[in-house]
Amino acid sequence: MLDKYEFILKNSSLLLAEDEKNLRDSFAKVLLLYVDKVYTASDGEEALMLYNEHHPDIVITDVKMPKLNGLELIKCIRKDNPHIPIIVTSAYTDKDFLLESIKLSLVDYIVKPIKEGDLTRLLESSASILLEKSKTIVKINTTSFYDYTNKTFLQDNIAITLTQKEIEFIEILLAHKGNLVTRQILEDKLYIYEEAPPSALKNLVFKLRKKIANDVIKTIGNLGYAIKD
Repeated sequence: MLDKYEFILKNSSLLLAEDEKNLRDSFAKVLLLYVDKVYTASDGEEALMLYNEHHPDIVITDVKMPKLNGLELIKCIRKDNPHIPIIVTSAYTDKDFLLESIKLSLVDYIVKPIKEGDLTRLLESSASILLEKSKTIVKINTTSFYDYTNKTFLQDNIAITLTQKEIEFIEILLAHKGNLVTRQILEDKLYIYEEAPPSALKNLVFKLRKKIANDVIKTIGNLGYAIKD
């Protein structure tokens, strides 16, 4: 099973802006080991066009590029999205850029070539930002999250696959988060098109609790269930 950062990255897209073709092509191949899709640009103008067209989740850009440099590109992107994780690469330390970049909320500024360990760290930091800012991943408690887009439960850094009925059950409880959802309401919604035995709901909850932490789903007497705030 994937941990939560791997899971987020595997479902994310990335824009790579790098004017050196050989480096751009080889770097893109490495990045595809981490993320779902990589869009590549050879200059800042092309990068901005691809950003506006595809709205990637993460941006990695070089500093020195033709037509639009890295700093100008980032300023354009930040006007549209103040939260998107942006990583800057350069062949050398650019002090002027570093001073300008402080206010641009970068994940990091790193000198090429990038080591594998550093790349993993930077992408995990990016995934952490995506998790924090995501509108489709909701926090249940300090260790548990639910991803509406991918219909997956994230717990203790692990992505847990759910059955269709478990997904429906979790989403019903989350729609009423903090409040009791009665057994009758749950049974009516979950088994509307099928005949289910009286023990069906109880068995569903029992199996789900074996997958996720016991304290996520609260039993409220004999009335029903809730996910508490």
